[in-house]
Amino acid sequence: MDTTAHPVKLDSDDMTVCPCRYIRKQAFIETVRKHNLKTIEEVRAATFINTSCGCCYETVKSLLDELNSTAESSSH
Repeated sequence: MDTTAHPVKLDSDDMTVCPCRYIRKQAFIETVRKHNLKTIEEVRAATFINTSCGCCYETVKSLLDELNSTAESSSH
């Protein structure tokens, strides 16, 4: 299994973030922002993303990290 982190762009096409839960990227972004989710554990609790097969971990983590760094940059 490829565990290399791939950068995720917020302006890329609306891809599926979690195929097991059928969660699209735009819905993921809205949920993270609405609930101010900061960690993968918070994301799992709020959305059940990354609680089945685990294949989306790198995508979810990269996107979450990018969202959090963008939020931190805009708050300074």
